[in-house]
Amino acid sequence: VESLFVRDLLGIFWGLNYLLARHGTLVLKSNPILESFGNARTIRNDNSSRFGKFIEIQFTNTGSLVGASIETYLLEKVRLITQTEGERNYHIFYELLQGMEEDQLDNYFISDYTAEDFNMTNKSGTYDRRDGVDDCETYQDLLEAMDTMGFAPEEQKDILAITCAVLHSSNLTFNSLSADESEIDRENPHLEPVLSLMGFTAENLNRALCYFSIVAGKEKHT
Repeated sequence: VESLFVRDLLGIFWGLNYLLARHGTLVLKSNPILESFGNARTIRNDNSSRFGKFIEIQFTNTGSLVGASIETYLLEKVRLITQTEGERNYHIFYELLQGMEEDQLDNYFISDYTAEDFNMTNKSGTYDRRDGVDDCETYQDLLEAMDTMGFAPEEQKDILAITCAVLHSSNLTFNSLSADESEIDRENPHLEPVLSLMGFTAENLNRALCYFSIVAGKEKHT
């Protein structure tokens, strides 16, 4: 009886240690995701966090890690549009362009492009990092982190598709119809990738970007 009790007790301890180790791994592995989508090269720091985050970490009475939660807020959205000379946009855009395999580049319509070709990554004329970190390597770290964190393959594809669509959307252009009306340029080569990656129709995207409504009381004006 004693031996069975010891065996069961050891099994419980082994299971607890496994869970604690896994929680610790998950917390650490989440970092490449946060850095890819929330960090950027600035004038002073090649891996500067451009968002605020609050991390709550839970421990047992003995000091072992059992879990954590991360809340992000105050993302520097203006960086998506323009960057100061000597700075970059968020790492993820350069990682995709440098780290994707050829078939992925084709699937996301970016095989013929570099960071110099997109308006949201070429404003500053800065495309690399001074700290020696390779965008190809950090892209692989990102994929590994998403696997570890339990992102399903379809979720990962959707994330990459949306990110590539954002790149293409920065190159969209518009045609003026009148003093106060415009429409998306249907001849722009970046339009089709945006529509395909996001699942939009040209009409719906045009209405979302070129029209707005004003509600005054019970009246609605478009």
